[in-house]
Amino acid sequence: LRRGFSSGLSSGNASTAFLCAGQWANLSTISAEIDLPSLLREMDYYLHLLELYKSELIKKFILCYRETVSTLIDRGQTTAIDAKLSYADVSDPGRDPGTGNKLLEMFYFHQVFRNYWLGYSERCHHYATKFFTVSKPGHFRIYVIKFYHGLN
Repeated sequence: LRRGFSSGLSSGNASTAFLCAGQWANLSTISAEIDLPSLLREMDYYLHLLELYKSELIKKFILCYRETVSTLIDRGQTTAIDAKLSYADVSDPGRDPGTGNKLLEMFYFHQVFRNYWLGYSERCHHYATKFFTVSKPGHFRIYVIKFYHGLN
């Protein structure tokens, strides 16, 4: 995914580059591929580039991943930024045609993930239940949420 990002930018295909960056951020957050402070720096770099290229859709996804990493590091005390993805950004499917439910699904997914690791079991269950109402069976996130729901 990192090579896909580099190749996309070097060949002038920013859309593909940022799709790879978004997938990398997602998988790195969930899999703990690299340490959290390094992951946060990488996401800040991607967000900077997204501002330059004016790519709003992937930015919403990376903001959510970044907030999760910031929360896991220090509950957002010193690592938070002003730009955040809120429920209002994801709850209106008309705002981004075709992606409204994906953003909402991702928002709930990260709420489950954050709350589980912070030890908030009731919040974790609450968002897991909400996640199951918008997610379609067969997507790998549903299995991850079932795992966290079962652990709680």
